[in-house]
Amino acid sequence: MSQKIYHYCNTNEVSTVATNILLALSKDDWSTDLALSTIIEMLSKDNEILTKSIRFSKSGARPKILHEKDEVADRLYICTKQFIWANTYAPEKDIAEKAQRIWKIFDTHNLNLHRASSESQMALTKSLIENINHPDVRPVLEELTGVANRFDAFALASEDFRSNFIDYTASLAVEEDILPPSVQKGLIRNIINDQLTSYLYSVAFAIPEKYAAINNVIAEHIESINTKARARKTRNTAEVEDSVAD
Repeated sequence: MSQKIYHYCNTNEVSTVATNILLALSKDDWSTDLALSTIIEMLSKDNEILTKSIRFSKSGARPKILHEKDEVADRLYICTKQFIWANTYAPEKDIAEKAQRIWKIFDTHNLNLHRASSESQMALTKSLIENINHPDVRPVLEELTGVANRFDAFALASEDFRSNFIDYTASLAVEEDILPPSVQKGLIRNIINDQLTSYLYSVAFAIPEKYAAINNVIAEHIESINTKARARKTRNTAEVEDSVAD
């Protein structure tokens, strides 16, 4: 059994499956297999970098200016969210229904996105802004009391944080060899998909008594992550489509 990590698995999912794979491999001695040992060493090194990169993305290692810009965007998000919720109680039925529609889109993108890692927060925010500014949705937002200007302020603050975060991450990466999580995630996914699983599938077929068990264990770890990612993707797509269609 061979399995590949889906391209839409997020950074945390790829980090989790890489850690689980390394843990499973550590239970046996593969030192006599030069090819597998090399892959394990490479995966271990890159997974350490990914762990450090994820930790950096929402850590105190960021300069004060980034913390401040992040806090501004977070406060504006919370403010916008509260105004939308207040509109769901409007005495005018049509306004309350429109507020519910906008609230549903916010809910689809995680009502607590301001608590997510910086990378996840930026991705969710970008998607949220694009969906809210959709020609079929933006006019609905405009009819809610006190929401449109606050949403636009949130969008501007989020872009300000995103551009500063990218600039700082890029400069730090040059200095400390820390790649952005999204880039490092891709490297790890390639190691697992293109090297590890392909190799194990071949040797498991040739020498099943030695490799079949570990090949199956790793495939199960990957399938577990893929199942979660597939369910999340399907759910989010359906909810956004339903919101736009309402």
